[in-house]
Amino acid sequence: MTNLNDSEFISKLNNHLKSGGVIAFPTDTVWGLGALPTRVGADALFEIKRRPANKHLIIMSDNLEHIRPYMSEYPARAFELAQKYWPGALTIGVPVAGTDSMVFGGVRVPNYKPFMELCGVIDGHCLATTSANISGQPTLTSADEIRKTFPNIIVIDNATAPMGGAPSTVAILDGDNINIVRAGGVVIE
Repeated sequence: MTNLNDSEFISKLNNHLKSGGVIAFPTDTVWGLGALPTRVGADALFEIKRRPANKHLIIMSDNLEHIRPYMSEYPARAFELAQKYWPGALTIGVPVAGTDSMVFGGVRVPNYKPFMELCGVIDGHCLATTSANISGQPTLTSADEIRKTFPNIIVIDNATAPMGGAPSTVAILDGDNINIVRAGGVVIE
């Protein structure tokens, strides 16, 4: 079990991320891979996962205020969805600002205390993320599977309750219209 109260571990974790390192962590849906939301972090995720360059990453955090600086646009409809379904298993597809923002396609705030605790100790409180698997393969379901598949990453094994197991719902906004591109843990009414 990872101890996020250990200042030595937190320092090691942040140094790993700052040097372009990747971590794995549990969320309210499935295990995720994460890096800092920079071009270096994104490149590390694409490489380790063998992810096609045309598939976006998302930025996740423990609250909306940490994510807002990354959003180049913040449509009223996105705010409504965030207020209603966050924290939760909803990824909102909106333009993301910043360096090489084309690699980022959306934002999410998971409803999972262990993930929120992780964000609380990460410098910047945000991660560029994707599911924990090799692209095209099933999502890995345990810390042991992740360590075997990705031996050079830090695995944050602080789960205290079972994860949902289903991926997040992905909603892409087109003006006021909502297009569901992946059904998941949230049903939008």
